[in-house]
Amino acid sequence: MGLPVYNGENFVAGAIQCAQAQTFPNWELIICDNSSTDRTVALCREFAEQDSRIRVYQNARNMGVCFNFDKVFRLSCGKYFKWISHDDLFAPQFIERCIQELEKDERVVLAFPKFSYVDAHGRVLRRQASELSVLGPTAESRIEQFMALAAQSTDFLWLQYGLIRRDVLEQSGSMGWYAGSDHIMLFRIALHGCIKQIEEELFSRREHLEASTCKRGSTVRERAKFAYADDNRRLVLPWCRMLKEHLVCVLSSPIPSWGRLRCTAAVLKRFLTAWKFFVEEAMHSPIDALRSK
Repeated sequence: MGLPVYNGENFVAGAIQCAQAQTFPNWELIICDNSSTDRTVALCREFAEQDSRIRVYQNARNMGVCFNFDKVFRLSCGKYFKWISHDDLFAPQFIERCIQELEKDERVVLAFPKFSYVDAHGRVLRRQASELSVLGPTAESRIEQFMALAAQSTDFLWLQYGLIRRDVLEQSGSMGWYAGSDHIMLFRIALHGCIKQIEEELFSRREHLEASTCKRGSTVRERAKFAYADDNRRLVLPWCRMLKEHLVCVLSSPIPSWGRLRCTAAVLKRFLTAWKFFVEEAMHSPIDALRSK
């Protein structure tokens, strides 16, 4: 398991305790702090002193969230890998149930349970709106399912907190150092194999005022630097970048030409539904670039 964190003293202890409570005992927890200014590191080291399965690292400066997500994976060594967000919760059976699904069917490359959204106090706000299994027998059938999920709601994004085969992450690349790279990573995973959602509800996605996913009003350049601190581009076009990366994944995938055509059609169909984001990007990104001079 890998826990990338920055200024998470409010919830990080709860996330670590979720790891310690797992019914599957053979785990490691890699924590990498992104140069926090609060008590996050001190809290994490207190846990590490009491539990040898926990290792704590700290970046000399804040390198951005995507850099840190990638780093905890590179520092890990298990057969399976799971990212942990400092403010989310997961049940004691999470790892055990996911391993059961992965061991049962080698076609499954990512396992993830049903989940709910909760508030800062853990009270349920709502439950997932979409069924998240992607079980097609071919890469193109899975990509058609996955792109349909991406167009329905943002629920699919939390699949990144499932249990993933390490070799698949190594082959496909983990988290890229740019905004939207989580979309691309999950897309590559779907190209490699099936995603299985477990029927039990074992995960809680916390929504609170300090959560990065709940913040509004930042510019595209600010979001780019939030992903990777050394991203100094003036003109940032995240939706164009995501479209390009999806298509590159398809073209470089070792599947038949007809399958590539179906995948390409599914990608274009999904991004057509997001045309408003491309328009907004075309209007605001150049202005943001001029302001940065």
